Amino acid sequence: MTHTQDDVDVFVVPASYAQERVWFASQLAQDVPLYHVTGEFRLPYALSFEQVRAAFATVCERHETMRTSFRVEDGTLMQVVHPDPELPIAELDLTGHPDPAGRVAELYAALNDTELSLVDPPLWRATFARCAADEWVLLFVAHHTLVDLGAAVNLNAELVELCAAAAEGRPAVLPELPIQYADHAVWQRDRMEGGRLAELEAFWGAELADLPVVHGLPASRVRPADRTFAGGDIEFALTDDIVAGVPRLARTAGATPFMVLLAGYAALIHQLSGATDVVVGVPVAGRDAPEVQPLIGMFVNMVVSRVDVSGDPTFAELLDRVRDRLLTAWDYQDMPFQKLVELVAGRRAPGVPPVYQLGFNYLDLGFSGRAAAAEDDLLLEISRSMGRLEYSTDVFTEGDARAMVDGYLRLLSAVLADPAARLSTVAAAPPAAAPAADPAPAAPAVEFVAPRTAAEELVAEVWAEVLGVPRIGALDNFFDLGGHSLLALRVIARISAAIEIDLPIQAFFVDTTVAGVAAQVERILLQDMDDNDVEGTP
Repeated sequence: MTHTQDDVDVFVVPASYAQERVWFASQLAQDVPLYHVTGEFRLPYALSFEQVRAAFATVCERHETMRTSFRVEDGTLMQVVHPDPELPIAELDLTGHPDPAGRVAELYAALNDTELSLVDPPLWRATFARCAADEWVLLFVAHHTLVDLGAAVNLNAELVELCAAAAEGRPAVLPELPIQYADHAVWQRDRMEGGRLAELEAFWGAELADLPVVHGLPASRVRPADRTFAGGDIEFALTDDIVAGVPRLARTAGATPFMVLLAGYAALIHQLSGATDVVVGVPVAGRDAPEVQPLIGMFVNMVVSRVDVSGDPTFAELLDRVRDRLLTAWDYQDMPFQKLVELVAGRRAPGVPPVYQLGFNYLDLGFSGRAAAAEDDLLLEISRSMGRLEYSTDVFTEGDARAMVDGYLRLLSAVLADPAARLSTVAAAPPAAAPAADPAPAAPAVEFVAPRTAAEELVAEVWAEVLGVPRIGALDNFFDLGGHSLLALRVIARISAAIEIDLPIQAFFVDTTVAGVAAQVERILLQDMDDNDVEGTP
């Protein structure tokens, strides 16, 4: 639908499920730069800045996502497509710099620190650095609500073609775009409402029955009740026997390298924790339909892989289990992750990421930019002959992480040499300084304190209605009571409508207790009163 905003007609439709998931997660993480996608694209053409800028502007004109921002309307996240926003494209001349490549590397490393508003378009920044007369480097950063790695590939491909065409004096040959991203978002929601969601809920409800609340890996630190998203990472090289052995075993086992590496990860977690039910989150591209493949947009969804390591299997047997479970799950990969969270909302623990805390990713394109942050307790990424283990510093130390990397490499080498080996015969050294397993933390006992102010009474009343909880106290936490992203938006919309204020989503997450949200409501009311007094002053 078309709305008018700041005297400009904008196109407004509900956000896609993928956008909704990342947008809400970024609100939880607040100022932590977890959800930036960065790129460094080389353009070996003797063009002027005006020409490379025009090429980038053409990409923005072709793809609505490059002109999109977000806002919440009546408890629903909406994507707002702007017709002609100002494009933040900068020029940097490094032709006189003694080390242009080194300077580009420094600038690329700093991209994750770029501040990106989700409200003011566009949600990206671009700098064209001229390194030589015939070489430009584009440094690009965008919010993950807009782009995924597949989108970055499409952006690079179109930009290269546009610049090549300009250099050669010919028309650019670009892929047709039969739909725009907003069309996909509308189709996706229509399909879910048409019965697909019921099918997905039936499958995943059974698949996630009795899901472990937390992984139980040994941890050197006591998990805090509130996630800070602070993290670190370790990059490491795969040994030659692993690089050669993974595809070889995949071929003989009728699997993929991804499955082999994931099975090794699950075996490591089993070795270190003793868990026989290993839960790992894996991303899926979500670009199966031909019409969405050339689009710049966010399509990635998270699928939960539940690995059965019971009965002391051989690694070959474990690989079979991983393959069979994944192939079944792929048929239901379109389940929006926030719906999975709803299914297990009653089984959450304070400070524990919902559904899974261990992530795994297999990348063809290399790793994204580094940030001192972590969404999962552990995220293992493998790309070609390199690996990266990202870890939450709320839970693990660098020593823990290095020991796990060593254990993973040791285990993989052993099982690739002998896939018939039982896991009990393959040793993986435990993390250093790990005195005890990280148990599923129980919700701290909170003394019931009745709402004490009108604002607390309002917040408690709205929570009781939305969450279906009959008695809510001033110190109760929204997420401990089973709240999740969609319910948070409904709560915000109802509070805002009840007393005619604009409660920003960021204010809701300052303190997610009744008292904390009520304090934000009171602050906004006082600010509105002060503003009205100023306006009324003669």
